[in-house]
Amino acid sequence: MFLLTRLRRHTAMRQLGKRLEKRAKAWLYRWLAGSAAGTAATPATLEGVQRVLLVRPNFRIGNALISARLIHALAEGRPELEIDYLATDTTVSLFAGMPVTHCHALGRDMLVRPWKLVALWRTLRRRRYDLAIQVADTSLTGRLCLKAAGARRTLGAASRLAGLYDQVYRVPPGQTHVYDVAAVIAGTLGLDCEARPWMTVSDAEQTRARAGLQQLTDKPFDIGVFVGGHLNKRLPLAFWLTLCDALNDRGLRFLLLIGPEEAAMRPDLEARNGHHGCVAPAMALRDFAATLTQLPRLITPDTGPMHMAVALGVPVTAVLNTSISRKFAPRGQADQVLLSPSPAEVVASLDCTMPYPPVSLPGALTPMPLEAAGLS
Repeated sequence: MFLLTRLRRHTAMRQLGKRLEKRAKAWLYRWLAGSAAGTAATPATLEGVQRVLLVRPNFRIGNALISARLIHALAEGRPELEIDYLATDTTVSLFAGMPVTHCHALGRDMLVRPWKLVALWRTLRRRRYDLAIQVADTSLTGRLCLKAAGARRTLGAASRLAGLYDQVYRVPPGQTHVYDVAAVIAGTLGLDCEARPWMTVSDAEQTRARAGLQQLTDKPFDIGVFVGGHLNKRLPLAFWLTLCDALNDRGLRFLLLIGPEEAAMRPDLEARNGHHGCVAPAMALRDFAATLTQLPRLITPDTGPMHMAVALGVPVTAVLNTSISRKFAPRGQADQVLLSPSPAEVVASLDCTMPYPPVSLPGALTPMPLEAAGLS
């Protein structure tokens, strides 16, 4: 692994980076806040528009898939539009199979190779966009790219950077869940939009995923478990090892999924997966997504794969490590939201989701209702 990658993934370096980023953004927001706010967007905003650029250059899987729902809304509601998307080099593969004319990619290496960033801006400008939409108001990099694209009109959130856009959309008070943003933007433009992430997986990818699982075992899995997480959303290795024991005790066949940042956990998990568990091999991002489609349910913290499962219609048991994650938690009828549960409580919560007679376990936790989780 390259030294820069190891430093970037180190927890202390991530925490330091987030603190520095927050301070830098606060200073820039104060400096830019003096401009007058743009006018409110309406369905008329799309009149005369032929080419749209959606801007969300974020390196997190979840943020990419949450914003992708706006691609679906535009393609369904205005099929004559050319839709381009500005992603990142780590998330660009997620948009394969979507109705996007061009998917541009911002790379981390552009910080040290600015000529590549200039080339990207030139490509964006040559597309001559009628409308550029910044899908989230948290990215100054995205705002810079949106400005560099030179679109005829720009659209962004009516918040701290509102004065930098020609038109703005407003998120209603109390609508704090991250899944709502794309739906709010679409509704402002007069389009229907479901408030959940979106992703597509081809039949060929699903067939390949089935073949890969059959190489691991000839019996289907009852559940998948993703052991990753970002900073304080991450659960300790001891939690996952104990969960392996609890799933084995219940006789549930489970597939452990590990991301590149959790590779160091693999030996311990392989030693503890027991008779009913199996650790999946390392996979490319789209192969990982296709594998999720073959699982009846996914146990996961607040992670990119959690949003990926929601986007693909896979029921989720979300194991939240912090209450901040409530605004990111899944909201489907088959989804479960558990806040700081024990491994035994996670397994007990599966009683209402698995096709076998429930067995009472001590300390069983009733799945958190959406109202109690603040998600209603």
